[in-house]
Amino acid sequence: MPLLNVPNETKVAVEAVAALHQTPPDRVISAAVGAYIESFPAGERDAVAALVRAAVAKRSSQPVSLSDAPPAAYEFSRLCFRRDIIESLGPNEPFRVVTPVGTFQMTKAQFYGSFPKVIESRSYRIDGIYHYPKVPQRAEKFRLS
Repeated sequence: MPLLNVPNETKVAVEAVAALHQTPPDRVISAAVGAYIESFPAGERDAVAALVRAAVAKRSSQPVSLSDAPPAAYEFSRLCFRRDIIESLGPNEPFRVVTPVGTFQMTKAQFYGSFPKVIESRSYRIDGIYHYPKVPQRAEKFRLS
């Protein structure tokens, strides 16, 4: 789920830079925010870093259950990865895929780490969707019970 409401011009600019550099939009945003924070005086940089650490620690300590689906959730007839939803997330934001054979939830970072060939595939990059006819073994750790 996007945390901020940003003008369409900003979204278009991020997508344009991402296309120009052939990199995912989240990396463009991460680089821009990182460069902006680096321009702060040392005390302000430290304060932002402390807030980020506290927020990350709080998020990682909260258990996930079926009843509290993340805003980035969708249904599909099989395990499917939708680029438009996944790429709009921050690295630690979760998404959920509900299928007839089970419900799977992971963060964007976990997806990148566990499914690197999906990200590189033509289907995901060009068509914006990648799905499996059968659930792969590496997806089982993300199945919710």
